[in-house]
Amino acid sequence: MDKITVEPNSRNIWVELEKAETFEEAKENCELATKLIHKMGVEKSAKFYAVENQKYTNTFYNFTWSHMSGFTELDDRGTWFNLDYLANNE
Repeated sequence: MDKITVEPNSRNIWVELEKAETFEEAKENCELATKLIHKMGVEKSAKFYAVENQKYTNTFYNFTWSHMSGFTELDDRGTWFNLDYLANNE
């Protein structure tokens, strides 16, 4: 994981994955980031995952809240999580 940032004057944190040079490296980064967010209290259905050929971005990274929801191609390699939600989702 490259960084976790707390947004000033808010209750959000940013989880950003390291830049990956290969698809295999991206898959490993996604597995670690997914383990981290699950430990933080994010639902087990949510996950980071890698795709070799993105439609709109130049990264391997995607994020989804569940297999039944949509997904986001992570051009900036990360996403925000709300601390209030995480703190109340124990």
